[in-house]
Amino acid sequence: MKRITLTFLSLFFSGMLNATDCFDLAGRDYHIDPDLLRAISWNESNLRVSIMGYNPISGFGSGLMQVDSQHFDELASYGIKPEHLLSDPCLNIYTGTYYLAIAFKKWGVNWQAVGAYNAGFSISERQAHKRYVYARKIEATYRAIKNYKNSKTH
Repeated sequence: MKRITLTFLSLFFSGMLNATDCFDLAGRDYHIDPDLLRAISWNESNLRVSIMGYNPISGFGSGLMQVDSQHFDELASYGIKPEHLLSDPCLNIYTGTYYLAIAFKKWGVNWQAVGAYNAGFSISERQAHKRYVYARKIEATYRAIKNYKNSKTH
């Protein structure tokens, strides 16, 4: 975990990611800590903008936040196409943040809702475990980001 965290921090804070401001803007607009969005993006895509990831249940995820293909019909009604999610980092971050905000609205601002971002809302012991495992990964990355930032100010 330490190696992953150091890699993340070196990539993120070195300015290699052009979408940095978009995490702050989406966080502001949705009232979600931008560092939580960064942690999700790191775990979902290793901060890679145009990556597609395989999802055995629903198809695939797109871009920085790995917006799941199960949402593409809904997104099409807003004029958002799958290729936009791969080519526009800010749109991808905002879209992922939108779905995280839905989880927070449904379950409250908690780690279970963060887990639902990846593992969905299905009520079963198996899905609850998946939410827990995912949320722990995000929490570890989130705390590493916060610790790094705190160490820079002291």
